[in-house]
Amino acid sequence: MKSFTPAFRLVVAALALAAPAAFAADDPDLHWVGASRGSIPKGSLAVGRDAGGQALYACRARLANGADVPGKIREPIVGCNVVFGGLEWTIGAYQVLRDDGPKVIRWTPATDVPQRAYQVGREANGTALYLCRAKHSDGSLQIGRVAPGACLFGIGGKEEKSADFEVLVKP
Repeated sequence: MKSFTPAFRLVVAALALAAPAAFAADDPDLHWVGASRGSIPKGSLAVGRDAGGQALYACRARLANGADVPGKIREPIVGCNVVFGGLEWTIGAYQVLRDDGPKVIRWTPATDVPQRAYQVGREANGTALYLCRAKHSDGSLQIGRVAPGACLFGIGGKEEKSADFEVLVKP
């Protein structure tokens, strides 16, 4: 894993906070609500849990490079936690996936992106990103993004991956 200097981390964090709040287009079935600085809007959809059993919510944040990256948020995290460059970053302006009532979403076991996966973000080059969740050895159910053959998520400031994961899919 590549190690970044504290100065580089500070620059990336500052640029991410200053990034405009434009995000990838919504899928008609998914609704995202703008939030910032740790706010979790009422009606947000809990899709995971931390090691203590506290709810984790799906979020997405815009990085300084223009990527809209899915991640997780929970109280008292002060932003959306996403992984980039082998590290976990907290971005202060983000969107949270909202539960709009009895809609049908489901999670399916995967080894890559299933055909009916919801696109929830995009890389800076336009490549689609998909939401995944994976069990961690600490008993948590972590939220992240699909990479080839794995779910990438952040724990303790670092990127981790699991080959055993689920992807959010359309019914």
